[in-house]
Amino acid sequence: MARARVPPAVHEALRVFARWLFTFYHDIRVHGAHHVPREGAVIIAANHPTYLDPAFLMVGVERPVRFMAWEKPFRLPLLGALLRAYGAISVDMKKPGRASFEAAVKVLRSGEAFGIFPEGGRTKSLDAMNPFKSGVARLALISGAPIIPATIVGGRRVWRRGELFPKPGPITVYFHPPLRVEASERLRWKRDKTLERQVVEGLIGSIHKKLVPSLRRDARLDRLLAAAPAPPSLLVEGIPPLFLGLAWCFLPRAGWAEVGAPAVWALSAYLAVLGLELAVEWRGLGVKWGRQVLPWATLAAFAWQSFGKPNKWNTPLEAAFLFLLGWIIFFRFKEYRRIRTPLLALGYAAWLAEAVSRGSR
Repeated sequence: MARARVPPAVHEALRVFARWLFTFYHDIRVHGAHHVPREGAVIIAANHPTYLDPAFLMVGVERPVRFMAWEKPFRLPLLGALLRAYGAISVDMKKPGRASFEAAVKVLRSGEAFGIFPEGGRTKSLDAMNPFKSGVARLALISGAPIIPATIVGGRRVWRRGELFPKPGPITVYFHPPLRVEASERLRWKRDKTLERQVVEGLIGSIHKKLVPSLRRDARLDRLLAAAPAPPSLLVEGIPPLFLGLAWCFLPRAGWAEVGAPAVWALSAYLAVLGLELAVEWRGLGVKWGRQVLPWATLAAFAWQSFGKPNKWNTPLEAAFLFLLGWIIFFRFKEYRRIRTPLLALGYAAWLAEAVSRGSR
């Protein structure tokens, strides 16, 4: 069942593509990749929160890694061809056979890297991980290959069970120092099978070092999302009324009637949505994103009401700005929070300058 080594060109092409894709969509970060040896047999064992976990691990490893994969994706034309090209080992999760295990042993004895998810499937329990199966320990004890524990942080938040597609969100992969089984222990294993459990417990402990704190942070975030929405901030939600008030101060009366007063309707709708949100106490992730987008949608409404419907983009820079704005709000929210007040102020200042210019003619 084990096939020839994965061509380095195939691995590098997939790794470059995965890094580009996950940097854009998940802001993926990798720590401790130096723990993975550049050559020789090695087992990479990780938690399994999403279907993308092999690709997440591959981003940080410069050498090909052969993974065990659920047999059903092999039946799909494109994905099956990709899995076979990468040398994945097919396994029936309902009745994993000896052939799959022997294929994994052959991969390790040929000096390759082998990836495995000891949970046996995606994490589905409310605990940090599903109970680990002992196959990873047996592989290490039979082959003598070191185990590199790996923790994938953020997967359960970006792709919850039951969802069709992953959401934007940060992913961090941690590779931990290797766990080695000495030759004397391998000999003892033939008489003492409790050694398998010791290896598994050491692996779980390594993965938990980064996983458990991240799950506590996720739990705190869930509580925040479930709580009543935060009151409006003068430095964010207060910007639209502030700049409309400045327009009323700076524009002559005729100019205000022409370009300033029409925007009052947009501001009224904006304040009504904010008031309804607070009164009804809408909650959840959608409300959070809506709160971030609302001031920008109001700015667009200001421009529409004051200057009329645009016939076309004035410059490609405007389209690029909208794309970049949407990307940073949805894909880099932490960075966006640091700059949103000056960015919003700059946008509304541009509207105010144009309004004053037109209204003073």
